[in-house]
Amino acid sequence: MAVRAARHARVRRAAVRARRGWQVWHILLALHQGTPATQRELAYAVGIREATLTHHLRGMEDRGLVVRTREESNRRVQRIEVTDAGETLYQELKSAAIGFDRTLRNAIGKDEAAVGVFLDTIGRLAESVPDRGHGPVPEGWPGNRPK
Repeated sequence: MAVRAARHARVRRAAVRARRGWQVWHILLALHQGTPATQRELAYAVGIREATLTHHLRGMEDRGLVVRTREESNRRVQRIEVTDAGETLYQELKSAAIGFDRTLRNAIGKDEAAVGVFLDTIGRLAESVPDRGHGPVPEGWPGNRPK
């Protein structure tokens, strides 16, 4: 949803200032939601390929944000835990996300009806984007007009 994308944009900027990518925010967020127990489940929760997650986890581990351990019963399965440094970064990024959410809600209106109207409008706009924004931009649309 566009609101989520805008919120993540602000968090991404905070992550960049902290010299971390937006992927780190998504990984830390998924780990804090408690769902993913293994690296495979975490990749699914974040919406990236396992190989891509491995790359990011290696960097996060090198920076002391997470620790990966292999299960004794199945050495191919890795569990990921957030370190104190990872928790600190998560809290910083979470504050940025909450602050941006507050900014959006102040601009939209605080009552649930105003938020509902806004979200409905954004939803209709998102649905009107060809191929949900994943394919090439059709000819004549902004960003793909003849010069």
